[in-house]
Amino acid sequence: MAANASLRWLPNALTLARCGLAGWVGWLILSASTQTYWPVLIFALVATTDFLDGALARRLNAVSKLGAFLDPVADKLLVGLALATLTARQDGALVYLLPTLAIIARDLIATGLRLVPSVDMPVSQLAKWKTALEMLGIGGLLLALWLEVEILTTASLAIVWLAALLAIYTLGIYLGALIAKQNDRASN
Repeated sequence: MAANASLRWLPNALTLARCGLAGWVGWLILSASTQTYWPVLIFALVATTDFLDGALARRLNAVSKLGAFLDPVADKLLVGLALATLTARQDGALVYLLPTLAIIARDLIATGLRLVPSVDMPVSQLAKWKTALEMLGIGGLLLALWLEVEILTTASLAIVWLAALLAIYTLGIYLGALIAKQNDRASN
């Protein structure tokens, strides 16, 4: 029990590390040649902390408000920077740009709403699937960039597009719930 108590800081430390390492991932994507595995390897390692920090927080009984807020922020930083730099590598090609803009805009709006004290907006299970699809699609795009496999690029872009559609859909669900809550408060 004492060992668990001494490690309660670890989940939030992993989340904070993911925030910081997101910039490094973006830099690697922009600066690395296409013939290197570093961007996909580092992205995969950093993305893995998303699953690890939550599992550790539950196991160590270290779930906190700070961690609940920072975890989606860290995800959004990692995904947003990776998508933006992948889009930049493709000279802003619309097939990359449109889902990137949809995902980043949704994430900015959702995070902004979570900063409003009167707004209670827990992360939905569908939004967790969206994040998993984003990370899978980005990982696939980075792997395709390294291996130069066109079919992997196409499949990974399809996953990113699906994640973008889920991003828009989940934002609609969040906004609909907030509007319904506001209407309920106004009518009472």
